[in-house]
Formats: sequence, structure tokens, C-alpha cells
Amino acid sequence: MYMDPILIAPCGLNCRTCAQYQKVKAPCKGCNLRSTRKSEICILKNCKSPSKTAPKLCIGCTAFPCRRLQQFDQRYQNITGGYLSVIQNLQTIQQVGMETFLQLEEEKWSCPVCHKLLCVHSNLCPHCGKPYRKPSEKDRIKSVQGGHNHET
Repeated sequence: MYMDPILIAPCGLNCRTCAQYQKVKAPCKGCNLRSTRKSEICILKNCKSPSKTAPKLCIGCTAFPCRRLQQFDQRYQNITGGYLSVIQNLQTIQQVGMETFLQLEEEKWSCPVCHKLLCVHSNLCPHCGKPYRKPSEKDRIKSVQGGHNHET
């Protein structure tokens, strides 16, 4: 599996692991490759603060980590039960460099059972269905609510 540096979004999210990138029909091409409606209005991608990194990453900003990035990071930590922190991704890139970061991403996002690419938006491998991380609180609530009839 090849992790491409162009697929690391300015916010630190690895676009290869995103459900929108992995869609079969009309997939997203990644924040840095193609403008989509979502990426055109993305406050983080279109930030006017100068970045000292190439490709442009939030870690190169003098305001790092800004309030918006912190909120985005918290959102993904909640979605993944703490498995993903975009701020930690950016700090890792700064500490070890992009090449080593991409190697770490390849290990992190390869299913331990079938070795295919995982998706950040699910705690199950989309290929073999095996869990690769503990479900988030949101996932646990969904599974409990989905399994029982609730009377109102």
C-alpha cells in the first residue's frame, strides 16, 4: 500500500483513510488534488495564515494549533475513540519528517488481519469486517440503540 504525501491534507488528515476518498462511486481525490465543494469551503484548507511548509500544512502556521484545528482534532478523536489526532499527525510530521510519517501511517491504517486499507470513519475493516480499534462512544451508542427497541 502506498501512502502519498500529496494525500496528507493541510489539517494532518490522511485522505487515503477517509470514507469520501475510498468511495467507489465519485470518490474525492483528496484535499490537495481536487477542489470539491467541501474543500472549497474548508476553513482549514483555505486558511489565509502563511504556512512555512511544503506542502502547506497547519504545522507551519504561527497560530498552530488554532482554535479551528483544535475543534477539528477533537471531532476526529471523538469519531475514532482517540485513535486519530490530526494535531498529533502534524507534530509527528514535524518530528520525524514526511517519509517516516507515511511509513507509520501505512502500518497504522493496514488491517492486522487482511492487510488492506482501513477507513478512519469505521472501527471495522471495510474489506474483512474485523475490528481494528475499540469503537468510539458514538459507535457504542449506535450499536446499543440499533440492537434494542426503545419505547417512548
